Amino acid sequence: MSGIVGLFNLDGRPVEPSELKGLAAASAHRAVDGEDFWIGSAAGIGHQHAGVTLGSPTERQPLISPSGLVIAFDGRLDNRQEILDACSPSVRSPEAAWSDAALVLAAYGACGEAFAARLNGDFALALFDSTNRRLLLARDRMGARALYYCPRPGTVLFASEIKSLLAHRAVRSGPDEDALADLVIDGYSDGTRTCFQGVYSVPPGHVLIVTTDGRVLRPHWDFDPAREIRYRSFDDYAQGFRALFAESVRRRLRSDRPVAVSVSGGLDSSSIFCQAGALIKGGATPTDLRGFAMTFPGNPAADEAAYLDHVETASGLPIVRQSVSALRLLADVERTIWHMEMPGLTWDVQSTLLSSARQSGCTVVLDGFFGDQILSDQAYLVDLFRRGRWLTVRRHLRESDAWMTDIEPGLSKRQFRSTLVRALPPRWLFRFVKGRTARGRLGRRLPTWYTAKFLERGIERSLSRPNLDRGFASSHAEHFYKNATSGFCQVQIHRSNATGLMHGLDVAYPFRDRDLVAFLMAIPGEMVNRDGVPKALLRRAMRGILPDAIRQRRWKADFTGAGNRAIVSEFPAILRVLTRDSLAVQAGLVDGDRLAHELTTFERRVAGADTALPAWQIGDLVGLELWLRRFFGAASS
Repeated sequence: MSGIVGLFNLDGRPVEPSELKGLAAASAHRAVDGEDFWIGSAAGIGHQHAGVTLGSPTERQPLISPSGLVIAFDGRLDNRQEILDACSPSVRSPEAAWSDAALVLAAYGACGEAFAARLNGDFALALFDSTNRRLLLARDRMGARALYYCPRPGTVLFASEIKSLLAHRAVRSGPDEDALADLVIDGYSDGTRTCFQGVYSVPPGHVLIVTTDGRVLRPHWDFDPAREIRYRSFDDYAQGFRALFAESVRRRLRSDRPVAVSVSGGLDSSSIFCQAGALIKGGATPTDLRGFAMTFPGNPAADEAAYLDHVETASGLPIVRQSVSALRLLADVERTIWHMEMPGLTWDVQSTLLSSARQSGCTVVLDGFFGDQILSDQAYLVDLFRRGRWLTVRRHLRESDAWMTDIEPGLSKRQFRSTLVRALPPRWLFRFVKGRTARGRLGRRLPTWYTAKFLERGIERSLSRPNLDRGFASSHAEHFYKNATSGFCQVQIHRSNATGLMHGLDVAYPFRDRDLVAFLMAIPGEMVNRDGVPKALLRRAMRGILPDAIRQRRWKADFTGAGNRAIVSEFPAILRVLTRDSLAVQAGLVDGDRLAHELTTFERRVAGADTALPAWQIGDLVGLELWLRRFFGAASS
């Protein structure tokens, strides 16, 4: 990923070059191909060049137009010709002659502050209008790229990484307990707050406009909740999905360097790899594609090596495999926390795979994340239930259980009952009942080692989140929208992107393509899981591309046992981190006595657990403590 840094002195003070370069120094790892700076009378922008060429002309950024517009752009535009046609109809030069940054400037010249609505792709950008003394910061709707800002008296700082803002002499930050409560208690981010006081994120799909008169935050694009797409047959829906999925993968193959795919042997990642291989064979892209996978010999529940053989045969492309005997959570934690900039840890196998991809020359890796979230939807059953198709609902639930042989029998039915309870009552009644009952239910499932005050804050914030009421065409559309814009998914995307950045890789997610998600949101939900078959639409669309052994696969790899064993093996190290005088205790977030009591039996609990919940909970706590140490030290109290 490229990097963006900058500041805008609202009081007209000149920018000191050392001030701007100091921001960039904190994120120097992004400047793979160097960095450049622009300094105006009261504003300065820096661009750190990443070693990724996205199939369009490149120029040194910040890019400066003759009219006084300055832009630093991080990402990829997917509708380049559309922007050129709409914003520069008199220009006769071909689309290939324009860089993405230049197209953004053309959109701003034609549309002014509404320019970001024209942009489709994965991006974050900073644009300064010198004539009108106006700064605009924008992110794409899917939140693929990060962009932060920090208002200070007379100045607004902005950057791709929080650590760049913390490096400024005017920034004195501490832990933001509301954001920490969201994240640590519930795994959620509201898209605006960060875990650092006074440091904010530009929300996905928004543009922040800063002038000497103040700041305005506006949405620039969102999904149409009432849109509906109707075809004659299931095969027509499958063809529509197939075309959009192929385009999504092709967009993310735009690179003059080798592109990696993280392949597990599962349905989602295998579909990406085989689709990419088919595009290359068909001449749609000249990309050098490489697959990377982890195998787990001796762990039948997690090992998918046999499926990788099928993927290699179908695609005609090799997959580099690395054997894993055990997982580790505390490997390279200092660097992980530094890049992640929030509490949280990742399993070492992810870093191992990414490191292997980078060493092979890759600069982009495609990831199958979000396939489950948008292709395993039960909300459509609520729509069928409302239409009186109760026997169809019953049949779909039975078929779903028959396909997912690795889950507990009857789980689909129990999940549907829960979905129905939330969906059928009037919203006001559901929110009233939820407020009365959810507090106790949430409290029972949360770890007792957090202080009562911190737990209460997390529960209160969870219950007070705004409810969406946007005139959705169906329960299916509403569920898809919530998943696509979810703060839970944003946390996962951020952590995965940070891990990729540790290894100089741009992580891309074909299942989070804006056009693909909009299509799935608008079609009837029963087409996604046709006749109750999980991911039926993807399975049908991938006929002739994905091997049948994977298209018909009825189980997913289970890493619960491996994760729990890893926690047990690393428990002595965990005990050394989680002491009675730990920073989380000093900060009033963790109760030291309760923590000490819980840890006396926790190792046995994890060893005997049949779910991953205890491992996640202890991992979140360790991540919180290490984050406090890394960014605040003793001052966190």
